[in-house]
Amino acid sequence: MNVARIAERKALLVTRADLDRTRLALSAREIRTLVTPQVSAARRAQLRPKAAMFLAVAAPFVGMKRLARLVRVASIAMAAIRVASNWRRTPASL
Repeated sequence: MNVARIAERKALLVTRADLDRTRLALSAREIRTLVTPQVSAARRAQLRPKAAMFLAVAAPFVGMKRLARLVRVASIAMAAIRVASNWRRTPASL
């Protein structure tokens, strides 16, 4: 009796963990769609070569590790700015 109860409890916990993982993935995807700006294909095709050229020129001067860190910090800063601006634009619901 006790073994069956433990097995049932284990199965319930596994199911809850799977549900929580799915909810977390869905929330992360929703946040990603809010944070990332919508870019048209034409704009992306225009910006990609410029960004590649900038990285190719900056890498020898700064160093690859330092450039990677700078790009990472800049992307996090831009995402934070987008979140803050979207947050200010949305009306507060109480």
